[in-house]
Amino acid sequence: MNHIKAIITMKKMIKLYSPTAIVLLYFSLLTGCTNTDKAIPGSSENNSETAREELDSAFKKMWRNVTLTNFADYAKTDVSDDFFTIDADGIVQNKEQLLADTMRLRMLENLKFKFFDQQIKPYGNVGIINGRIQAFADDKYVAEVLYTAVFVKKNGTWQYKNWQGTFSKNSPPPPPFMPEKSK
Repeated sequence: MNHIKAIITMKKMIKLYSPTAIVLLYFSLLTGCTNTDKAIPGSSENNSETAREELDSAFKKMWRNVTLTNFADYAKTDVSDDFFTIDADGIVQNKEQLLADTMRLRMLENLKFKFFDQQIKPYGNVGIINGRIQAFADDKYVAEVLYTAVFVKKNGTWQYKNWQGTFSKNSPPPPPFMPEKSK
């Protein structure tokens, strides 16, 4: 049954998103599942410390701004036009849909997070950050998510391109969450 849902979700994604986005997702999942720091051939600065520091800074900036209060302004300058997210709860959204999802952005603003096991991998103008995050509501541990965040460097700025999260097997059952319906 889960295989059928996955196939249906993939077919919807193919209809909603460009082939480039699907390839990028596949690439991020593939590289996120490997433990190698080897560079993509032909890219000379793939694993430079400077690129890692820039990506770390871009990730921290992203996390501060994916909130109800900040996302609209952040999305104007630092979020790729073809951004999409596949959240741990199975919700797939593009930039406009996330902007409209005030309930999700409010939730992200109200939770506290602990990041760990983070790996930053630059590949030329693409940066992939993998790790785990624990979420806390009123100091109560509510979820653990394995994540992949993808950034693409455009005009000197690392733009946020993709988020993919999956609940870890150690995660407590997350509280029910239903996004606001589109108007």
